Amino acid sequence: MSKGSQSKIQQSPKGHLLILGCSNKKTKNPNFDEMPALEVYDGPNYRVLRKFFKENGWPPGLIIKIISAKHKIIDATELIEPYNERLDKKAAKDIRQEVMQNLEELKSPKTVFINMGKDYLPAISCITTLFGDSRVEYAEGGIGEKMQKMKQWLHDLPNSIVSVKSQEQSNGPPLYFFPDWDDYVYEPFKAEETGEDRRAKNRKYAHEVFEDNPPYDGLLLSLAQLLTKKGPLNQLAKKSSFNLREERRISKNMCLFGDCGAFSYTTDPEPPFSPEYAAFLYNQFDFDLGASVDHIPIPSLSDEEKHNRMNLTAENAKEFLATHLSHNYQFVPVGCIQGITPDDYANFAGEYIEWGYKHIALGGLVRRQDSEILQIVAAVREALQKHTRGKDENIWVHIFGILRPNLQSIFTHLGVASFDSASYLRKAWACPNRNYLTADGKWYGSIRIPFSTSKSMREVAKSNPELANDTMQKLEKQCLTDLELFDNKKISEQEVLESVNQYSALLERKKTYNHLSETHQELLSERPWKRCRCKVCKDAGINIVVFRGANRNRRRGFHNTWVFYHKILHGKHKKSAKK
Repeated sequence: MSKGSQSKIQQSPKGHLLILGCSNKKTKNPNFDEMPALEVYDGPNYRVLRKFFKENGWPPGLIIKIISAKHKIIDATELIEPYNERLDKKAAKDIRQEVMQNLEELKSPKTVFINMGKDYLPAISCITTLFGDSRVEYAEGGIGEKMQKMKQWLHDLPNSIVSVKSQEQSNGPPLYFFPDWDDYVYEPFKAEETGEDRRAKNRKYAHEVFEDNPPYDGLLLSLAQLLTKKGPLNQLAKKSSFNLREERRISKNMCLFGDCGAFSYTTDPEPPFSPEYAAFLYNQFDFDLGASVDHIPIPSLSDEEKHNRMNLTAENAKEFLATHLSHNYQFVPVGCIQGITPDDYANFAGEYIEWGYKHIALGGLVRRQDSEILQIVAAVREALQKHTRGKDENIWVHIFGILRPNLQSIFTHLGVASFDSASYLRKAWACPNRNYLTADGKWYGSIRIPFSTSKSMREVAKSNPELANDTMQKLEKQCLTDLELFDNKKISEQEVLESVNQYSALLERKKTYNHLSETHQELLSERPWKRCRCKVCKDAGINIVVFRGANRNRRRGFHNTWVFYHKILHGKHKKSAKK
């Protein structure tokens, strides 16, 4: 054994190393040319590993190296394409020197577990000269026995994630935060509510409507509400009241997360909040988590301006943390990272951890392609594993504004702790034919029944002599009546289709928001609202799929959010919702 190897063993061991052989079976995702190696390889060991990460998170300081026929040795987070190559004993022996050099860079892991076939073993035959016999364990026996030993080794690793005061983070699906911009409905539901029904006392938010079964783990509120004059923070400021939890009637076990709303000031040269003032506001509103002040390096800027914003965000994060410590604020500080490349995000993640952050958030991703986001998250995960070696707790990673169905399961495997998005709420009215979500991930359009008194419908009536003398209002009333009769099985599908298609088609809009009669038959034939067990569908019946006014449309958005949270994010079925 060389002196260099002896000194390496004598170093204080940190972190844990898992070495796997690549698998013959590989998965090609139609949405991505490249994916993390952890996702591409699909043999039994990798399925076990992904299941472990989904249920338990990624243990801090765990580095996974893969011996590959094509790539020699790679990290599990490295993005690769599927390939068809096999590794035999001779090829494994030929790559041994490069493998050893790669492993030597890891310094001294506390434990090493090796799970691979006999053809791969020559690639690491000198591993004990690097790490010593006592730290290295081989999976032995049959395939089932090897997998069981690997699972036990993984479960024995220190593995927890930092939590926040109002809610303990359980290992498993990431926490979902719902952006709160004052989206409410009036309760109880009435098909045609009056002014009396729309009184403030009847306003209910999604967590109130679903009571003990809310469709999110917490609310995300933006300090930008104070600038735009919209949203609950602005309302509270007007009242000189800062009890956000009481005002929103939010239970103690639901988490309140504050951010600065960087997309609202992208055109400004600097953020409207200083780190000190943002921290003061988070404390004043009694948030559980508060994000540092960031500034997005939007594509339209010059390279110099982008780098300035990226670096300003980091400087603000450092100052924000110092302010939090000096004032002994009780909220949990979240360091927001902005970057241009995946390496930028990864490098800053390491710096933030060195400064003392235990919670970080990746910002500025909303307008990026799925493939870019995947590269960034994978790079950050690799950086976190290097910077959490020797630690018992992993870093909480939040992704701002991202809910991408093609990415969600991969995010879970890569240890993303939380995310936020209002996309399932907004789809209820913002998409032409994807308004109502079912538990199997299928989207349906809605039935557009515009108010006959609306400006657009009045213009239609003026230009059409056949709609004179209240004919428009009669058609509207008949349409609504027939929908209720159909829901109660008192008229046929054909009868209600004729009524809907006669009235709904009168409204013509620009682009793709015109009458969608071809989708009505499928919707009315399959009656998906009858199969849903959520409260809003039970209360509203067929009205949940009627596009008509905020009270119905938001309610449908509440349904979509509930289905996503309970049936897709936490559900047992494997089919993901389509974007």
